[in-house]
Amino acid sequence: MDAYIVLFIFFGLILILWSLRAIKKDVERGEKILHESERVQKTLSQLLNEAIDTIEELDSFGDYIIERIENKVKWAKSEILDMRISQVKENTEHTENEKKIGKATDFEVYTEKMAYIESNKDMQKNENKKRSKEELYKKVIELYKQGYTVEQIASSLNIGKGEVKLAIKVVGRESI
Repeated sequence: MDAYIVLFIFFGLILILWSLRAIKKDVERGEKILHESERVQKTLSQLLNEAIDTIEELDSFGDYIIERIENKVKWAKSEILDMRISQVKENTEHTENEKKIGKATDFEVYTEKMAYIESNKDMQKNENKKRSKEELYKKVIELYKQGYTVEQIASSLNIGKGEVKLAIKVVGRESI
């Protein structure tokens, strides 16, 4: 009987040691999971803070863009208002001239006004062309200073090689 009791105690001890070992492995796994979750939590916290910063930057950039657009709209409205005021002044001057002359017919007045408007449009087109040519030539000089060849500049700006050479010779001398 003593052998049975010793054997029973021996198997009990083995069972207890095996259970303790299993508990130890579970605790180690739990600690690994806890460390991983802490690391992931820190990473997620950093990513969340970066995302919040990015959203705030985008929000402020959006406010900046809205402000710029509003300023452009105000400027455009003031330009339109100035043009309307100048047109009203011109119309009053024309009507005063018409009253003085008294002989001009409505058709003649209409044609004179249309000719005046067309000449203003032509002048604006010429100014825009001059400005755009100047800007184009400045771009040519910048590209030439950066080391691009005449052919590369001509193909990138969609202009002829002769025009590029002319811009380099004429405008390039002034800026160099």
